[in-house]
Amino acid sequence: MDKSLGAQTDKATAYCTYCPKLCRFSCPAAEAENRETVTPWAMMRLLELVKNGTVEPDAETAEIFYHCMGCKRCETWCKHDNDVPQAMFKARAWMRDLGYVPEALDGFVSYFYEGNSPHPESQPLDVKDVFDDASDIVFMPDCETRHHFPELIERIGVLLEHILGQKVRLFTRLGESGFACCGFPTIAAGDQDGFEVYRDDLVDALGPHDYVITDCAAFAAMNRPDGSFTNPWPIEIVHLVEFLAQYADELPVKSKLDGTGIQLHDSCFVGRHLQLYDATRALTSAIYEPEPAEFQFNRENAPCCGGPAHYHVIAPQASQKAARMRLEQLDREGGTSVVCASSTCNKSLRRVRDQKVSTTLLGCHLHRVWNLGRESTWRATAHLSSPTPGAAAGTCSTRLGRVGCCLRAFLSSRSRSREGPGHASLLAREALKAGGNGRRRRR
Repeated sequence: MDKSLGAQTDKATAYCTYCPKLCRFSCPAAEAENRETVTPWAMMRLLELVKNGTVEPDAETAEIFYHCMGCKRCETWCKHDNDVPQAMFKARAWMRDLGYVPEALDGFVSYFYEGNSPHPESQPLDVKDVFDDASDIVFMPDCETRHHFPELIERIGVLLEHILGQKVRLFTRLGESGFACCGFPTIAAGDQDGFEVYRDDLVDALGPHDYVITDCAAFAAMNRPDGSFTNPWPIEIVHLVEFLAQYADELPVKSKLDGTGIQLHDSCFVGRHLQLYDATRALTSAIYEPEPAEFQFNRENAPCCGGPAHYHVIAPQASQKAARMRLEQLDREGGTSVVCASSTCNKSLRRVRDQKVSTTLLGCHLHRVWNLGRESTWRATAHLSSPTPGAAAGTCSTRLGRVGCCLRAFLSSRSRSREGPGHASLLAREALKAGGNGRRRRR
């Protein structure tokens, strides 16, 4: 057997095979399980041996590839930027094609597709007054937010309405129908082919729109052309933290919350996958006084909460240990509370917290701090300094109106701030060049 998983992954497995395990200490799975088999080096070495035929693939081998959380912390310390999560996810898809699926995930993808969500049992939402089904701007909540923190969805809807000047459309599972998830769990389960069908069905259900705002970092990460889980969508996806950070200094603050004892946990996907470290801190700075303290291991060095990519199902005890170690670090550093920007992280940390520790999702505090009740008359004025020719200064008269002008300016500045041609999709760039006229069409 001489299997290729693509030039980048083939190079990574070869390089990792001959590396003296320089990233071993960085892997949260290896630390939580305390065994060599699940270190990045060992998993990449095993994949290399299976690829070249030295080791025959079987159920036990396939299960090892699921002990990666996709956190990319090992890549932080890799001199060659080897993408271990990308390799492990490709390995899972290969093993599934051969018929090897971990017992813990047996039947998961079928269950997922039946309800278009890993949590089809989520409680119904009654938010008709907050959202507008006819809006061109869409908010798609993280499926973990939808299931574990549904009260946050209404708050985000109100917040986006005041920033954009109009209500947005809520796109999620309502009752017995709809799509509550971007499909990332199916990729993490190795069903790449099934995901591609699911993605097309989701885009069809989404219908005509201009932009999708989401608090799901995995959803946004899939649309990054250089990401670990690149599965480009024919739509423009903006992460909520990245978008809100543009207005952190402008939003009307009633009074900041007491930040004493709070420490900021950097989510793997919001952080290492999306690089939204500064954007997250712009929000926390606007919300808390004093600002939340930094963990000793923060930003790209922050350990994983133990929750992503089905790790909590494959190794539940180790998953909880990883979360517990983060809270133990909080205690050692004198903190009493954790705030984070990921529903997955918040869920994982809450599972193991004791009565002395509190964990909070960043979005839950936005509504409390900013004066955005229904009586508020505040509207965003930032990023509207480039009106169409002939428009009065400080106004926007494009066909998309102030909303489109606001978002286009934001997306353009985001694209310019990154290396290369930008991370906006081809369809988004075409729309920008055309001045925002017309709506996306799925190719």
